[in-house]
Amino acid sequence: MILTLFGTFLLFLALGVPVAFSTGLASLVVVLLEPSLSIRLLVTKAFGGMDSFPLMAIPFFILAGEIMACSGLTQRIVNLAMALVGHIRGGLAHVTVLANALMAGVSGSASADCAATGSILIPAMIRQGYKPAFAALITSFSAMMGPIIPPSIFMIIYGSMAGVSIGKLFIGGVIPGLLIGLSLMTLVAILVRRDAFAVPTMAFSVRECGRSLVGAIWALVMPVIIVGGILGGFMTPTEAGIVAVAYSLFVGFFVYRTLTLRQLRALTMQAALSSANIMMVVGFASVFGTIMALGRFETQLMTGLFAIASEPWIVITILIVSLALIGSLMDEVSTAVLFVPSLAKVGAMLGYDPVHFGVVMVLAIMLGAVVPPVATLLFIGCSIARIPLSAIIRLVWVFLIPLLLVNLLIAYVPPLVTYLPALF
Repeated sequence: MILTLFGTFLLFLALGVPVAFSTGLASLVVVLLEPSLSIRLLVTKAFGGMDSFPLMAIPFFILAGEIMACSGLTQRIVNLAMALVGHIRGGLAHVTVLANALMAGVSGSASADCAATGSILIPAMIRQGYKPAFAALITSFSAMMGPIIPPSIFMIIYGSMAGVSIGKLFIGGVIPGLLIGLSLMTLVAILVRRDAFAVPTMAFSVRECGRSLVGAIWALVMPVIIVGGILGGFMTPTEAGIVAVAYSLFVGFFVYRTLTLRQLRALTMQAALSSANIMMVVGFASVFGTIMALGRFETQLMTGLFAIASEPWIVITILIVSLALIGSLMDEVSTAVLFVPSLAKVGAMLGYDPVHFGVVMVLAIMLGAVVPPVATLLFIGCSIARIPLSAIIRLVWVFLIPLLLVNLLIAYVPPLVTYLPALF
């Protein structure tokens, strides 16, 4: 059953069928070939997978991120980042990392952050003398903080499918997200230490920092309200999504006054389409996951892993690398929805804290977004820099090393993830 399921799934992927339909068609083939399975399974599990109260938060957070970005928020965050680190050697590259860290607290989406900050900073870096490949890479890899630093759409998907507290996943991603940013800034400092174009062109100013902070304060307050409300028990993740939309509408219409009703209509349609795409993947993947569970996939996976190694730290290393490779062949949402239920059971069998294991797995899956051939974030960065993906292939591994090291570090040192959630 499992071999047939994955075999047909890979066949449809090779034929160019979208991931959502590949999972659905592969499930249909297994149901038709397996007498013990009813065709009703396709309908009941598909709709059952989408009929989830926590998943209702996704369209609200997507819409809130779209509204905040359209309200001129990105430029204000870039201005704040420029005031804080623009005076450092390689300033614009450091600004890109910091701006993405700040944007992560608003949108919760890596792709949205990459497109928003990249549209401003990639052309600016190129004008200053940075190579287009470098500008595209640092922007794409910095956007990895989007699903790690709360609030995170990806954490909502993981928590709802694995039965883990979304609020604790949110707060558990804070330290790993900051570590990603620090590792990338360290890499930038190493790479630009001898480049003449990386010499800072501005001086540090406390007054400018204060002015920029006032301009971006409404954006910085938003994640505090959302995460604080969830952890404090004042609202569920879905209710927090509604609050995020209301907050973003208030900021867009009455504070910044840059949002119009015509823009809101377009943003709502865009958020609806993005949400529908995610929910379609969730629905068909729920059927796929049910068949995997009936075929005892997690038991077979554990047997195979312990046949290779018996130490849990070696097993989790294999899982991290495997998920990154799987994520390089399909988008990160599809990877998560397909494998999260089984992975959560594997983590429990290994004795890992569910929040710790969840954050480690989310980052591992996100690594696939910067590993060719799919590499969603790299495609966004390259399109803005107007270069082909082939122009950066050889440099991807240089930027991938810090992220992989951070992933392994948080996997081997659980308090980096569990310390903050334990306080609440």
